[in-house]
Amino acid sequence: MNKPINQNAKQALNMFKMEIANELGYNYNPVSDKIESNAAQNTIEGISKNVLAGEEVGGAMTKSLVSKGEEILLQNYNNK
Repeated sequence: MNKPINQNAKQALNMFKMEIANELGYNYNPVSDKIESNAAQNTIEGISKNVLAGEEVGGAMTKSLVSKGEEILLQNYNNK
């Protein structure tokens, strides 16, 4: 049942993740596919701030995608 990963979709989501991270003042590390805060890395503080940064970026991505989906649904409904 596992579908193959669409590389174009994965690349688009990574670009979107990088854009949102930059808007929020975080860094996206494409090698590790992780969001990184500006705190010192490899420290307890840095790790905890990275987790919070990842949650914030993920939440912002979800909010943006839901908003876009709502817009598309409304457009489709209004064009009938």
